Amino acid sequence: MPVPGGRAAFTRMLGIDPIPDRGPFMYDVTRLLFDNDPQRSPERLALRFGFAKDARGASDNRTANDTRRANNGRFATDGRSATDGRNATDGRNATDGRSATDERSASLSGERSRATADDLVPVPLTVDFWSDHVFHRKVSRDELVAAIVSDRQAALLCHGLASLDDETLQFFSEHGSLLSHLVERLAAPAFAAFSSTLRVHANRVVAPGAPRPADRAVAQVERDDVSPLWEAVVAEKVTRPERFIQQLFEANEGRLAYLYDVIGQLDPGRRAFALGLWMPNAAVRVERFKALTSAGVNSFREWHVRTMPFARASYDVGMTLARIEVDESGAPAAPAARGFWSRVLPGSGSDEDRPIDAAWLLESIGSADVRQRSERLDQLAFGQRVARIVAAPTDRDRADMLYAVRMFPRFRMLLLTLERIGVANAAVYGAAVRQAARVSVPEGHRGFVALAQLQGGLALVARAAAVHSLDASKAEAVVSRLIAAPLGEDGRYTGAVARWVGEDLANGIAPAADMETAIINAISGPSSGERGSSARVSWEGGQYRLDLGAAERQRLRRVREKQETLPIDVGLTIAAAARQLVSDGTPLAEAQGVVGRLTAMADGVPRRSRDDESDNLAPGAGMPAAQHEVLRKGIDELTKAIRSKDGKRVVRAAEPLVDLADEMLAYALLSIAYAAEVGDPDGAVLLADDVSRRHDFGFGVRDSDIRLRTAWSPPRQEVIPNVPWHVTGSLLGLDIALAPLALRRISVDGVLEAPRLTAPERESFALSVSLMNPFALLDRDRDAIVDAIARGTRRVETLTDQALESLADDISMEGWRRRAMRWTLVHERDRLVSMLSLGELLVLGGGRPNDFAAWGMAAAASYGCFCTRVMTPGRSAALMGRPQLGLVASVVSDLNLHVAMMLRRLALPAALARVVVSGAMQDFIDTVKPTDPGDWLTLARAARTATRERIEDYVAVATAAGPLMPVNTSQQR
Repeated sequence: MPVPGGRAAFTRMLGIDPIPDRGPFMYDVTRLLFDNDPQRSPERLALRFGFAKDARGASDNRTANDTRRANNGRFATDGRSATDGRNATDGRNATDGRSATDERSASLSGERSRATADDLVPVPLTVDFWSDHVFHRKVSRDELVAAIVSDRQAALLCHGLASLDDETLQFFSEHGSLLSHLVERLAAPAFAAFSSTLRVHANRVVAPGAPRPADRAVAQVERDDVSPLWEAVVAEKVTRPERFIQQLFEANEGRLAYLYDVIGQLDPGRRAFALGLWMPNAAVRVERFKALTSAGVNSFREWHVRTMPFARASYDVGMTLARIEVDESGAPAAPAARGFWSRVLPGSGSDEDRPIDAAWLLESIGSADVRQRSERLDQLAFGQRVARIVAAPTDRDRADMLYAVRMFPRFRMLLLTLERIGVANAAVYGAAVRQAARVSVPEGHRGFVALAQLQGGLALVARAAAVHSLDASKAEAVVSRLIAAPLGEDGRYTGAVARWVGEDLANGIAPAADMETAIINAISGPSSGERGSSARVSWEGGQYRLDLGAAERQRLRRVREKQETLPIDVGLTIAAAARQLVSDGTPLAEAQGVVGRLTAMADGVPRRSRDDESDNLAPGAGMPAAQHEVLRKGIDELTKAIRSKDGKRVVRAAEPLVDLADEMLAYALLSIAYAAEVGDPDGAVLLADDVSRRHDFGFGVRDSDIRLRTAWSPPRQEVIPNVPWHVTGSLLGLDIALAPLALRRISVDGVLEAPRLTAPERESFALSVSLMNPFALLDRDRDAIVDAIARGTRRVETLTDQALESLADDISMEGWRRRAMRWTLVHERDRLVSMLSLGELLVLGGGRPNDFAAWGMAAAASYGCFCTRVMTPGRSAALMGRPQLGLVASVVSDLNLHVAMMLRRLALPAALARVVVSGAMQDFIDTVKPTDPGDWLTLARAARTATRERIEDYVAVATAAGPLMPVNTSQQR
């Protein structure tokens, strides 16, 4: 059908940019009509295209009973067409004597003259069908597109029809009254949003999970355990498709249809879990499916389907069923006992033996508010991930796992950090939570010092493990020792963490001239993740060495210089001296030598005024000690005690130095943790004093529970008027809060426009870069990615109509894209590849997304972990409609995969991808222009547009201040 005025002018009038493809044109345009933009309202469009009088005329001629059934005059019910009603009312245009039909025809004819063959788009069903069964008046072929978008109910119906397969669409064409009935019963919004998995075959509804009826002459029909489940909840037989469809979309304002659609879009394992196919008892299966349906349609009531059909509630039934891990049969993964989860999730029952099922899960999660739903889903995901890595758990292990999972909402970053480190011992998780609970009790400055030491030490280990300086087993051992460091009843470590740094951590990492250097080396890492030595790289006529560790050491040294803080060795030295002096029986001669060492270093401890300290003071953290003065006073007191040969006085004089050492170590660990994540040494963050001293653990919060949660919650940047920039939350996961600093803008050509991406999406894309670990990016994985994408591309380029359905099934393609691709295969074959993401091409070429997680996107909102994943095709549908969560970014791994392809083409190491992506992602965020927050396909396409020349610009950054170093200067760097 022709688009009036052409696609470009038509979409420009609607404010839609970029122009949707021809194949899914009607699907995209009708979806975008519902973004609450008044300029796109059907009422305004009706005026624009001259249909408004049709609406008013039909409205004037409705009876009282008709009013309930009609919508804006489009569905006449008295046997006359809408045009008849209009002519009976006002007949003529008041200004020039022409009828509204003549005026509209002339207008559309003029616009049609400007259209080209490129402006013909597919519309589901024929123009006669739309005229007879939707508009109830004659609509010409040239008017059809404008008529549909000018009518809210027609647009909704068109959107729903665009997702159906040919046989189902044929069923609707043969049952024209069905669409009218859906409109009459206010079910058009539900039909628009949830028709994607509706299938009618051989005059029978094929429910999600049910076998497709085969040709009985060729193959025996597979046993159908699914249809009875849907018949039980829809209250209609699948063999009566017209009645079944009506009931499905009308029930509970369309919420039953949403559940139907969600289950239809799940992968086979999770679909079997939802349907209960893993349960051996058929009667129990029906009972539990009814319970699931009840929970699904009665929960998440903040979402109103009829007014916002394309939105979704946060952490709802779709996200819940997509999050659960199951085996191939659909049985839930461990821990699966209800007895376990009833102790974790409040009010969720206490049956010890039976496993959880989909109904139980929705009842436990759907009854909570949004924040609690998020927490419970994260608890579920975390518990299943930990159970997967803890081998052969004992009863004690299960008890520790239970305790850790139950305390997850309070100690989120602690537990997620242990997971990132690779801890596989349930006892460590349990012990860590218990120690964190003890450390979190003290308030004020004492609490700040204790918390900074524990979290700072964990941050060092997490970073060293990430860059492969510590393997998982050694990192777990070092963490275990830190957790076991004794904490006094008064909330003081009294040198225990300093001893851990000087002994346990020092023994776990490579030695160096001093501890500061050893730590910098450890958190910088080796040359790469797959070679024992630096790799030689030829680039633009020069010879370079790839050395990730050397480049990071150079950056860290510059950052530490700009922080202008004392090296960690000062605090460690004071701690060792204090420990020696407070022990009974220290000879006075030895004490004299210790005091001499303290005196020699005292002048290096700077004096800081109270004004300087207060400028960098976090609320409730208390004023730190005047370090220089405390040290000097301690030295004086010790000198006097030694002269008087009073051993007990020596002990008393040394006690303040214990607290001083704890405080100095706390600030040193804070500072190093920040240095690891602040990015560019010349960045704006380092223009101020050492910003780590501003870190806010939440000690200023009055509510004790909120204060505790804040100290272990994901950190976030705080930009508040008249308050210095700072980070609030845990020190663990600082890379999350400072993710935007991982991006690099290499140049600005012209004035940047305001970004189209929403703030949550921008943050998610930035976080994906921050979480990208160059030490995990291996050449062999890069090559496997490129080869798989090439195979997938060839498969699409040689696609036939007969093979399309099989290809679509392999990537669980949505209904609307199946229809659009079938049309595109005939009319615009060269655009087929662009209708798929690189992740989908990867799978079509035999690649397994889980093998390439290091090349993926941040999965915090989709999986509940601070990790990266390449999203499995088909799972994206469960994440759409929630722009407030930034979920679309987790689907679009195309930029990373495109960079992998370009690095292969340029014969450059995979480990350079992080540097390249840091620049490419900033450009992508600045320039990408999706039509709306859910337009993932435009994002995927834009991510592949980085040219070879632009990639070379990003690589140039690596030769200037990154891991590519000239061979003759590599040793100095």
